[in-house]
Amino acid sequence: MIDLYIISGFLGAGKTTLIQTMVPAVFQNRKVVVIENDFGDAGIDAELLKGDSLIVTSLNSGCICCSLTGDFNRAMGQIAEEYGPDVILVEPSGAGRLSDIIKVCMNRKDIVKIRRCITVVDVMNFDKYRENFGEVFINQIQFGDLILLSHISERAGETEDVMGKIRKLNSEARIEADFWDSIPADVFREGNRVTLAETLQQELKKPAALNRKIRSGGKGESAVRPLFHFAREIFSSVTFECDELLSEAELKVKINRVTGQADGMILRGKGIVKGPEGSISFHYIPGMLKIQSYRGEGNSVCFIGTGIKEQQIITLFKGE
Repeated sequence: MIDLYIISGFLGAGKTTLIQTMVPAVFQNRKVVVIENDFGDAGIDAELLKGDSLIVTSLNSGCICCSLTGDFNRAMGQIAEEYGPDVILVEPSGAGRLSDIIKVCMNRKDIVKIRRCITVVDVMNFDKYRENFGEVFINQIQFGDLILLSHISERAGETEDVMGKIRKLNSEARIEADFWDSIPADVFREGNRVTLAETLQQELKKPAALNRKIRSGGKGESAVRPLFHFAREIFSSVTFECDELLSEAELKVKINRVTGQADGMILRGKGIVKGPEGSISFHYIPGMLKIQSYRGEGNSVCFIGTGIKEQQIITLFKGE
């Protein structure tokens, strides 16, 4: 039986970074395969993980719990047969409900056993995401059994407040606010979790407690519309190639122009571009932009959000 870990969390929370931290520290001498469900067509997160010499299977054309259910089930079977791993890490897109991901993973009880459902929560944007994205965001917290806080150094004074709000949503999960590389490996490996049947029963009992609507997210907009089940009916992505040679300063100008002027709400930006001395990667979430050198290759840029316009974003990025 293969140990399976679901690494959940909203867009840009830090799931890929967590995997990069976990694998060498937690799964020493164990064969690990990652199933990466990147939102957007570029597969940027998968490329970052492959750069760490991990075996990665990418599912980029939809959400595991919606249009990719069949593909996901087949992928797990193929991984088990081809690689014979000890551990499978599933990184959903961040735009879906964790309870739905659990259901899909349970379809392959013949080959995997869920050991942990880990949810990464961005302290900086907790209130904003809870207000604007209701059930999608809340569900990921309610159905995690280990909750890790991210971006705590940027909001150190807000950590205790966020932990209290998380505890009200999930009274059973273990919450860790330490830096991930300082958390004992045993904490990641396994913990107490309710059965799937109990989990689903709890979900059915709480419909009134969940915010089943989602805000449109556009600048100056406050209208609320019904929450759709499919991630692509809520979020959209703009992915394009960038063959231009850019310095870190030039890349920063382009990203700031997009995030500052584009319509809608940009929740996530990421990419790998060519720099004067090698590749550069960037990660953007509201309130934070990280640009750093990257040892691999790539020329793709992706922005994810609500109410965003593809041609406008491309034009802003290119400065045309």
